[in-house]
Amino acid sequence: MQETSQYHVEHLATFVMDKSDAIATVDDAIRKLVLLDSKDKIWTQEILLQVTSSSVRLLDCDTEEELENFPMSTVQMTQTVLNKTRYPSVLLMVCQDSEQQRPDIHFFHCDEVEAEMVHADIDSALGDNKHGKKMRPQTLKVNQEKMKRRHESIIPPSAQKAPSPGGKGRVAAMSVQDAERRGSKKQSPQSQEQLAQSIESDVQILNCSLDDIEIIVAQLQKAAEAFSQLNQRNKHKRSKKRLPAEGMLTLRAKPPTEEEFIDCLQKMKLAFNLLAKLKKHIQNPSASELIHFLFGPLELVLQNCGGQSSLALSSLLTCPRMP
Repeated sequence: MQETSQYHVEHLATFVMDKSDAIATVDDAIRKLVLLDSKDKIWTQEILLQVTSSSVRLLDCDTEEELENFPMSTVQMTQTVLNKTRYPSVLLMVCQDSEQQRPDIHFFHCDEVEAEMVHADIDSALGDNKHGKKMRPQTLKVNQEKMKRRHESIIPPSAQKAPSPGGKGRVAAMSVQDAERRGSKKQSPQSQEQLAQSIESDVQILNCSLDDIEIIVAQLQKAAEAFSQLNQRNKHKRSKKRLPAEGMLTLRAKPPTEEEFIDCLQKMKLAFNLLAKLKKHIQNPSASELIHFLFGPLELVLQNCGGQSSLALSSLLTCPRMP
């Protein structure tokens, strides 16, 4: 590890420490994160967190474009939040620059290294910056040893047992026996087996389509929330200078691409067709319940197509791509 260290993390949320939002302390912010997690209201954003002796930078994973730059003078503190949410290893960072009335609290899920390691890295850089010490090189050396031991303790993939097949997705096909009973009594055992295999294949495609649809819906919800936060910040902005967290919010506020909208609409068409075909063969939830569920995402996607009715119409008339 060099003087510039870099970690792949997931940005979970950014809150303003504001009493009007019931966030007066760091503990209040943690409680809000836990509450949002319990309501499935956290949408992750993959980024690169880069630490140097003078700043913490957030970079776009794909382009490595700088989204945020927090000089060490603006970083007030960092802290780990362990096993409080579905994200077990979380780092929080409190930042405030001279133009901010209230500090921001940023939460990052450290999915590839432990949050304690990133915390130690930033903390040592903070200490060196404020007190003129040289503790960070030793901290990086300790982190490097931890990572080395961790890698050595991992069993090679070739020595691992193959994972046992998990359960089916959101839709469960009826058993082969049920499929056979619903088939014609005159069918041969081979025909009955083919029917069961066909049902199973269609159920898997349906589950994949529903999963892909939910990803786009979550992306739209994340973008809408980030756009709302961005507007709130712009209302109270006193200068044209980009304030901290605006770069991150701008990235999160990006809507899906036209290709993703088209793909989602085509997956919806495929799902509706499969539900009509499988209505006698699926349960928990039933076909009618899933059709009712799909109308919500369909309305949301159509509202966010930017008024491109021709895009939606052509997507629904075109044969969908198989997931």
